[in-house]
Amino acid sequence: MALKIDMSKAYDRIDWSFLEAIMRKLGFAEQWIQLMLTCISTVSYSFVINGTPHGFLHPSRGLRQGDPLSPYLFLLCAEGLTTLIAQKEREGFLKGIFICKGAPAISHLFFADDSFLFARANMADCMVLKDILDTYERASGQQVNFQKSAVCFSKNVHRGDQLMLAQFMGIPCVDHHSQYLGLPMVLDKKKDASFNHLKERLWKKLQTWKESC
Repeated sequence: MALKIDMSKAYDRIDWSFLEAIMRKLGFAEQWIQLMLTCISTVSYSFVINGTPHGFLHPSRGLRQGDPLSPYLFLLCAEGLTTLIAQKEREGFLKGIFICKGAPAISHLFFADDSFLFARANMADCMVLKDILDTYERASGQQVNFQKSAVCFSKNVHRGDQLMLAQFMGIPCVDHHSQYLGLPMVLDKKKDASFNHLKERLWKKLQTWKESC
């Protein structure tokens, strides 16, 4: 089975103490850690009312979206989730998927806050995954949006088992995931049709640049 996990307001919920602990565990120098914490903790926000800024709001958690530093700090936090998954793999409680004979097992794919988790379609693996997500939520401050997440299964899994496992996880069951990072997850026999939208987007960009020149 493949779970596409959606984190609710992923950047806004990051706990600063968790980020500090992760950096310290990864061996960052104390001076660097304090510098990063200063960058994220001295933020203040004002509200524009009728064209005029009013008041100051000082957040106690979260990373600023759009800040060039934020994606890298977010990846450090995601390392905590990676470590939890790797630990369960080493202990034999979790097993990923193999794309071909002799290939290494793939248990997860992360790109910033776009997350895929892979496991065997049984209750034991679902319980392990749920425990991992609960532990990560409590530690990092993040929260899984189960309604926007989705899980799909191999065709070899009985439909009744699919619905039972999806209900246990509290995640909607879908036939297949449509896209990941803007690319199709399932290719038709006519591969040109699957990637036509990329060609169209690139062509529009080129047209805009041509007009600018």
